[in-house]
Amino acid sequence: MPVRVPNNTSGKDPRFIAILLLVLAAAILIVTWIGIRENRGDSLELLMMQGSAFTEALAQAAESAIASENLVDFLVHLRFAEIVRGFVLHAPSELTNELAVRTVIEHDLYALYVLDSTVALVVGGVGRGPVTGPPPFVYEEAAQLLDQPELKYVLLLDEGERPGEVIHYYLEITADLKSVIVLVADAQYYLEGLRQTQIGYLAQEMAREKGVEYIIYQSTEGIIFASRKPGELLSIESDPFLSESLDSDSIRHRIYEFQGREVLELVRPFSSQDYPFGLLRVGLSLESYYTVSRGFDRLMLSLAAMMFGLILVGLLYLRSRRKRRELSVRYSRIKTATDRIFEEMRTGVAVADHDGTITMVNTAFERIFGLTETRGKKLDDIVALFQQEQPGGGFDFDSHGEKEITIERKGNILNLLVATSPLQFEESEPPGLVVVVYNITRLKRFEREANRRERLSEMGHLAAGVAHEIRNPLNTISIAAQRLAAEFIPQNGRDEYMQMTSQIRTEAGRLNEIITRFLTLAREEQRKLRPVRLDKFIQEFVQFVKSEVEQMKIVLTTELTAGCTIQADEGSLKQVFTNLYNNAKESFEGGDGRIRISTELKNDSVIIRFSDNGPGIEKSIRDKVFTPYFTTRDAGTGLGLPTVHKIIMEMGGDIRVRDADLGGAEIVITLPTA
Repeated sequence: MPVRVPNNTSGKDPRFIAILLLVLAAAILIVTWIGIRENRGDSLELLMMQGSAFTEALAQAAESAIASENLVDFLVHLRFAEIVRGFVLHAPSELTNELAVRTVIEHDLYALYVLDSTVALVVGGVGRGPVTGPPPFVYEEAAQLLDQPELKYVLLLDEGERPGEVIHYYLEITADLKSVIVLVADAQYYLEGLRQTQIGYLAQEMAREKGVEYIIYQSTEGIIFASRKPGELLSIESDPFLSESLDSDSIRHRIYEFQGREVLELVRPFSSQDYPFGLLRVGLSLESYYTVSRGFDRLMLSLAAMMFGLILVGLLYLRSRRKRRELSVRYSRIKTATDRIFEEMRTGVAVADHDGTITMVNTAFERIFGLTETRGKKLDDIVALFQQEQPGGGFDFDSHGEKEITIERKGNILNLLVATSPLQFEESEPPGLVVVVYNITRLKRFEREANRRERLSEMGHLAAGVAHEIRNPLNTISIAAQRLAAEFIPQNGRDEYMQMTSQIRTEAGRLNEIITRFLTLAREEQRKLRPVRLDKFIQEFVQFVKSEVEQMKIVLTTELTAGCTIQADEGSLKQVFTNLYNNAKESFEGGDGRIRISTELKNDSVIIRFSDNGPGIEKSIRDKVFTPYFTTRDAGTGLGLPTVHKIIMEMGGDIRVRDADLGGAEIVITLPTA
């Protein structure tokens, strides 16, 4: 029987197959290693992108929070300074304990004290609250203020004896530098306002976002604030990474061990007027990153163990893409939060590219200028809307820096602070422009009111010393002229003599009337307020001037709403209407004049409109007409409208000037209802 020998010439060499399998396994391992490396790099890059966006949003929000803190402090100072001015308007002999108590009750204070130049308590008034007398540190601060009067005022914050009690002490030196006024008030509202706007509170809120481990602001002096207890941290000088970041102009990152866990730390230089130059440090959790990376690694390694797992490698790639999309969704959420902060800012912000086309704009910017759908429009088109006939003379977005402008919108004058600066996204692209607009109308109004009150205070001091000295000679002149006319009549030139003595008495009476109006404007008066029906009052006023109106051929009409009742002093209110009537009457230049008085009840206010068809009041001087001594007529005294403004302000109302539909000026007075 023949023996058959196996023929292997047609088979595969096992060594070749082994080598092929090894090569294929090596290829799969190499592809797996490259995929793992790229996945980790892409995942970390996405995490860094969302961290950079979060850090930049934090820096922008921090700048707005710092500006808000300064505004809160400034408004508190304005309030206390206004109270002090009102108190020192009285003569030194009137600065008594009773006046201090009335001021405390009227302005809801704890206490008011007056310290003389030796820091001794000379006047004191205590209202509700825990204060019984100035604490020792107040006397020390008053002594320093007297030694350094250029400081003008000091605002102190002190914790009371009871838990949760915080007290404000406001010290202001008087103009004669001989005494210090001390106001004591509750500071809870102040702390609550600061808490809502402080950068630390902002950091605490933003640190609650999922994945944010901590937010720290650190300077070379130490930790300024932190969203959680930082524990032992190296100083900036001891940490080379932080030292290099302090000199950098961009956001830097690193993997950092914080309290036993690794985090992705992003560092950005930050500075402001109120905080020292330092670094914003944001730590993002790496747990999600490590979870995604470890899952991807295990899956790729298991596929690498399978010789023919190339299809599964493709599936794993799709899985990694899904993980990346999850990170992108988280990034989009943080970006959405950033956009929400951008939209809810009260400061107007617009971003334009290199050719002036608006690419980003928030709601506040459009609301300030009264515009809609400004995205995609040119900045030059917005400038053209407000360039002509503006009280501020127009403005230019292309000039970098800050500028105060004044615009008119819907009949209202707005004071704006416009700040522009260049913005460049890519080095290869031309720079764009960032426009930031602050509405400072209310602040400007406070400044004007403060200036008016300061001038009235000066007039009060002047009036007290000069009025008596002027009136005595006037009386003497008037009496002498009367005796000359009655007892010393010459035989020749009798008519000319009588005309001269009559003119002396007339001019003396006119000067005495000017002094009386000046005193009325300058001094504080105790007015007796009672309910006044406006429709009845205005009808009586029309009857009062009826004969003069008919004689001058003036058409006086009324449009009165029944039931409008206000709290007012009838004598002062009559003085208001008389001054407005005289101003309108004197504005008519020969032609027939028209005057219209109308009232309107709106919510809890009564609106009175006094219109005429005279030459009107130019927009450029409307802010000046309520300033004492400002007049456009040669024979005017400049005291009529300031007196009207003072009376309306004391009644808790508001007064403005606008164009009338009759063609002249319209005085709009708003008063609270009784």
